[in-house]
Amino acid sequence: EAHRGAETEKMDDPWAPSGSGVNGGITSGDMGAPGLQNATRSDLPAIMNGDFGKAFEQSFKEYAQRPENKALLEKHQKKEFKKAGRLARKAKYAEFQDKVLSADYDAQKNIAPYLENRVLRRIINTFCNDPNNDFSKWANNREVLKLLDSAKRMMDEGRLSEDEAEEMMYQIVSS
Repeated sequence: EAHRGAETEKMDDPWAPSGSGVNGGITSGDMGAPGLQNATRSDLPAIMNGDFGKAFEQSFKEYAQRPENKALLEKHQKKEFKKAGRLARKAKYAEFQDKVLSADYDAQKNIAPYLENRVLRRIINTFCNDPNNDFSKWANNREVLKLLDSAKRMMDEGRLSEDEAEEMMYQIVSS
């Protein structure tokens, strides 16, 4: 029992600040929106009529225009741009996946052998552009499947690289 008492004394205080730094571990999520973290009761009328946001916007503009902050802001902007690109690619992939999985069984079976090849997958992705939203029409089209099969065979045999196939298709589409 003496040992158990020692354990009780070691228990962390749940109300003690958990982080380090000037704010004792409080994050912006704990305090509301970043612009409102330092707001006081006297700021309430300005917050309600939008003046507080305008003041914050002006303050941020001044911060952004300082030369010493330029590199930091550019770095953050690039990070946000990359993140947006990643999210867009994920959304596009999810949309494509949904189209394939909602197609009939034969359509799924027909295109399955070509999905591992990035060039052929991009071609199959264009089936999603059908004006009538009929992915299966293209995935079940015998002529389209013959073209996919011959392109796959040429790439598998090394007679055509993926880059060459992509360039050839780009030339056909842009002519």
